[in-house]
Amino acid sequence: MMTRLLGTSLFALAVAAVPALQAQNAPAKPGGDLNGTWLVRGGGGGQNNFSQSQWYAGELPFTPAGRKAFDGNKSGKGPRQVAPAFGNDPLGGANPPGLYRALVYTRPVEFFATPGKVVQLFEWSKFWRVIYTDGRPVPKDVPAGPFWYGYSVGHWEGDTLVVTTLALDNRAWLDEWGTPFSDQAKVEERWRRAAPDKVELTITVNDPVYYTKPWTSVTKNFNADKEELSEVVFAPMDETVFNDRIRNPAGGLKK
Repeated sequence: MMTRLLGTSLFALAVAAVPALQAQNAPAKPGGDLNGTWLVRGGGGGQNNFSQSQWYAGELPFTPAGRKAFDGNKSGKGPRQVAPAFGNDPLGGANPPGLYRALVYTRPVEFFATPGKVVQLFEWSKFWRVIYTDGRPVPKDVPAGPFWYGYSVGHWEGDTLVVTTLALDNRAWLDEWGTPFSDQAKVEERWRRAAPDKVELTITVNDPVYYTKPWTSVTKNFNADKEELSEVVFAPMDETVFNDRIRNPAGGLKK
């Protein structure tokens, strides 16, 4: 009888310990809430004191290689714009915008959190991005890359989601004006819900190939937006029609 009682007691203790062990091993709960649909304000390029980048006010700390890449990017928007027909904007061929260009474009972005990851859905080009928040370390390299939208690992610091992104495909631009980055770039994002209807974002670009030192962006403000994203597919056949009918004739380029 004593043996049976002892066995029953040990079983009860083991069962009681399971929730505690599960709680110990579960991913930490986030310190903030970014869920919802958000739209950046002023992302289209109307900044009066921005001379080079939609992310940064003033002169960027280019290396010689960075300056060469910057000068080689010919955008149809911004203070250095050229006629789109004579530019080399990757979007002119219906290529993906890449992550950071998408974040300055005035199209909605939706956040939703799941255990171990935060997912972003982008209306423009209808793509998604995963930020892993399951406690994994940021890798030194991602051999499977590069990726148009990078590889992202995040964690919460209080109410701020801190994200490190690497393995970015440097055929993309950081914005619509042609701000470049190399294949060695690593970007830290800091997302914070500043109010029920407002999210703030800053990025810090660490790219020793194109910049002499890391630089931190101005704060981008996102306002609460509509609940449902529309389908905005960036199709090559549509871009070809646009080039033939509008972009090329406007630049004086004949077919």
